[in-house]
Amino acid sequence: MASTSEKSSSIGMPQLDFSNFDNQAFWLLIFLFLVFLVIRVLVMPRMEETLTNRSKIIEEDIQEAEEFRDKAVEIEKTLNDEIETARNKANEILRNCKEEIKKNTKEALAEIDIKIEELVKISEKNVVSLKSEAKKEVNSLSKKLAPEIVKALIP
Repeated sequence: MASTSEKSSSIGMPQLDFSNFDNQAFWLLIFLFLVFLVIRVLVMPRMEETLTNRSKIIEEDIQEAEEFRDKAVEIEKTLNDEIETARNKANEILRNCKEEIKKNTKEALAEIDIKIEELVKISEKNVVSLKSEAKKEVNSLSKKLAPEIVKALIP
C-alpha cells in the first residue's frame, strides 16, 4: 500500500506539494533578493548615468538651439537694417537720376527749340528768296510767252 500512497502524492503538480513548500519559498526569496541586488548595484547606476548624460546632452542642445535662435534673430535684424539702407540708397539714386533726366531733358528741349527756331528762320529766308526767284522766273517766262500766246491767239 505504501507504493500506492507514494503514487498518489507524486501525482499532480510538484509546486502544490506542501511538503517542499518551505524549500521553494526560501529559494524564491533568495532569488528575488539576488535579482534586487543585481538591479540595484549594476543596472540602476548605469541607467542613472545614462539618464543624466541624456539630460545633460538635451540641456546643452537646448542651450545651443537658443543661442542659434538669438544669433538668427540678430542676423535677421542686421539683414533687415541693411536691406532698408540699401532700399533708401536705391530710392535716393533713383530720385537723383529722375531729376538729372528731367534736367537733361529740359536742356535738350531748349537746345532743340533753339535749333528749330534757327531752322525756321533759315527756312523763312529760303522761302522768301525762292518766292522772289519764282516771281522773277514767272515774270521772265510770262514776258517770253506773252508774245507767243498773243501770236497763237491772234492769227
